[in-house]
Amino acid sequence: MPKFYLETYGCKLNQADSQLLREILSQKYKEVSNENEADFFVINSCGVIAKTERKILKRLIELKKKNKKIILAGCLPLISPKPSLSKVDGALSPKTLSKIGKIAEKILKGEKKVFCLKPLQIDKAKERVKNFNLLCLTRKLQNSVSEQVSISEGCLGNCSYCASKLARGKLKSFHPTYILKEINQLLEYGFKEIQLTAQDTAVYGLDKNGPKLPQLLEEISKIPADFKIRVGMMNPRFAKLIYKDLISVFHSNKIYKYLHLPVQSGDNKILEKMKRGYRVEDFEKIVYEFKKEFNDFLLATDIIVGFPGEDEKSFQKTVKLIEKVRPHIINITKFSPRPGTEAKNWQQLPQTLKNERTKILREISQDIRKEDNQKFLGKVFEVLITEKRKNETLLSRTNSFKAVILKEGKIGEKQKVKITDYKINYLLGEIVN
Repeated sequence: MPKFYLETYGCKLNQADSQLLREILSQKYKEVSNENEADFFVINSCGVIAKTERKILKRLIELKKKNKKIILAGCLPLISPKPSLSKVDGALSPKTLSKIGKIAEKILKGEKKVFCLKPLQIDKAKERVKNFNLLCLTRKLQNSVSEQVSISEGCLGNCSYCASKLARGKLKSFHPTYILKEINQLLEYGFKEIQLTAQDTAVYGLDKNGPKLPQLLEEISKIPADFKIRVGMMNPRFAKLIYKDLISVFHSNKIYKYLHLPVQSGDNKILEKMKRGYRVEDFEKIVYEFKKEFNDFLLATDIIVGFPGEDEKSFQKTVKLIEKVRPHIINITKFSPRPGTEAKNWQQLPQTLKNERTKILREISQDIRKEDNQKFLGKVFEVLITEKRKNETLLSRTNSFKAVILKEGKIGEKQKVKITDYKINYLLGEIVN
């Protein structure tokens, strides 16, 4: 049986896509953890920022020098086709993942440049249910009880800097029947944490007359099993339309009190130039309402540093917003122009300035995390142990999705733990007898 090696770059949505690729391929091929044993490689790529693209292209060149057969999946083949497609034997897009088996078959027979990039009319949720593979999931379940479930493809935004829309296109919400069926399959097999993912979970259902995100969450919460739900990233533009209903359904003890709400900038002029479709005040209102409702609440946000037109005044507005709102997690990205976007043609800020501003925000972020984590010392929480780590420790999550590292326990268990220490990115705990 031919063997494959799968690498994934990028977001949770890509991780969910990789699981579908894995399930389809495992019907005819064997996945290996040692790349030297592989007959072909599948690289599920990301093209959001230039740094990631360079890393992937370097990896493709490295594999080609070893005469490896390569299939390139993900967003990069559509975002940056010329440099990426020249280095691989096969390629497919996020909307043609169901063709991975046929592409693998052809390249193993010696065919070159087997590309399938044109969108297919498929429902990924249906495809995942159809290709549900217990063998694949058995391997994962030994180390993690968490699994990603994608609820939609594409988005409704038109951000001036985003290249992902070139690859994933307009919004297509997956049918709730298949989402619920997939979740039930995962729960029956032993998974305990379901991470709902999409380019923007807040837009779920806005392309149809069916249920929207709050209604979908309500149906998932009704499943009679003991598990937790983590809701993925939401664009404030659309989250502001549903946040009241979201707060209502978030009272379910199955849903982590966790909100990933990327603000990107603290200056409305920059947000307008980004074409984000909301104002800073909208972001603050949503955060305020969630914090008012939930005592144990974790906020994550994203910031783009050095966007064209970001002067010192704009940057200081971002700094003040972060210091005011105090997100526990801040994902900071230095702006990099991407092909096919409006922002690529605008005057760019010096890299040194981006580096300086990034350093300032990272220091503020670390200070916020330290101060927040100190408050948890000595407190007791119920956690779900979700993952084995390489250093023989265990990752667990509180009700707000805060990470707690343990030295003992078993994945899938719920335990009461006392917080004994902390690092920048996580708490340290001990099980309370």
